[in-house]
Amino acid sequence: MASLEDRLAAAKLWLISPSQDGRAPPGRSPRAGVVAAGADRDAPRGLAYLAHALYALTPVPTTDVPTMTADERWRIYVNPEWAERVGVAELGRELAHLTWHLLMEHADRARAMRVGPATAHAWHQAADLTVHDTLAVEGACPDDLSAAVARARRANPSAARPGRSAEEYYASLSGLPVETAGGGGASRPAKTPDDHADPDRCGSACDGLRRPTDLPDEADIGAVDEVDGDILRHQVAIDYQEHCKSRGTDHLEALRWARGVTNPVIPWQPLLARAVRFAVGWASGREEPTWTRPSRRQSSTPGFLQPGWRRPVPSIAMVVDTSGSVDDHLLGQAMAEVDGALRGLGVPDAAVTVYACDASVGAVSRVRSAKDARLVGGGGTDMRVGLQAASLARPRPDLIVVLTDGYTPWPATPPPGSAVIAALLRRPGETVPTPPPWTTRVDCVLSG
Repeated sequence: MASLEDRLAAAKLWLISPSQDGRAPPGRSPRAGVVAAGADRDAPRGLAYLAHALYALTPVPTTDVPTMTADERWRIYVNPEWAERVGVAELGRELAHLTWHLLMEHADRARAMRVGPATAHAWHQAADLTVHDTLAVEGACPDDLSAAVARARRANPSAARPGRSAEEYYASLSGLPVETAGGGGASRPAKTPDDHADPDRCGSACDGLRRPTDLPDEADIGAVDEVDGDILRHQVAIDYQEHCKSRGTDHLEALRWARGVTNPVIPWQPLLARAVRFAVGWASGREEPTWTRPSRRQSSTPGFLQPGWRRPVPSIAMVVDTSGSVDDHLLGQAMAEVDGALRGLGVPDAAVTVYACDASVGAVSRVRSAKDARLVGGGGTDMRVGLQAASLARPRPDLIVVLTDGYTPWPATPPPGSAVIAALLRRPGETVPTPPPWTTRVDCVLSG
């Protein structure tokens, strides 16, 4: 009789080994969850992208779970009697199922959605639907999960439409919006005969709620911490994207997950605000000598006059592209972020000079808030004239923020004595010309 370790090793090899002809094995339809005609259900799956994650799992034999569960430290709790009864292929499918819960960080996402004991059932349904969408096309989804998902989608086609994230599924199944779905104190939705998600089936790796069977974090047994987990996810995400290129199938949410891991989308608003704070903080941190006030150290050097020091209020200029190609909504968002950053610095009597510019400077407004500026234009685009006008102003601005779509010529040299931020306004998927290296570039992408 094979040991539990041997059966788990065989199941992992079944998942990652290629089929004999080197081609992807016939998979399941992500919509129907049924094996394609002629598919060999026992053929290796060729999911080599899962190898790093699978071999990071730490098995814990226990009869306190009916089948197999996992915690957030990548420990899998396996009932040896169940593992002996099921075939290697089904054991491998369950391993893949739990591994995807860990890769997609469903426990952390459940906490973000405020999932509690009362709403864990709906969250498990949602997370399992997402995992099913991923594994069904590979023919690697556990049989009971595939059958239950098929029933759920027949019963509620709109709520369980394939291709959604766990949060979207959860909102549809719970009847709450994505932003507020969760509410740990909310009442649990009533179960129906088609409900398939057992909150104890997957374990705390799915919902972040500790189980009595979970070992403590400090237990003297193998575990994956948060840092190592992120490293594993990054490697699997890279391998998964290569896998998708060779398969040419629609992998739905999992491919979006992989792209998000390898190319995370950082909101541009805090980046723009941080760039403004850094530039203004540098300017306001400078001090200049002045004879209008005595030095605080004058008493230590009687007979010798020493100048005092003053901290100048930074001067800010905004060169705003008012050509017809600039999106007004995005322009307003960007100007509001600059305003907010300046207010947050608490610099007294700070004023902003706004230069409305297309092919020429159309209006110059000295305002307390960017929203008060008068923006005129609509012709061509040449930010050089706006930068020149700003650099000739007295006092010379410490910071110039250029808000443009990027389709403009730039000066050959930077404005003397001024830091320059190039806030590039663009739409998703659109590429814009690269600004000069002497600017601090911030890509402001329109969302929604």
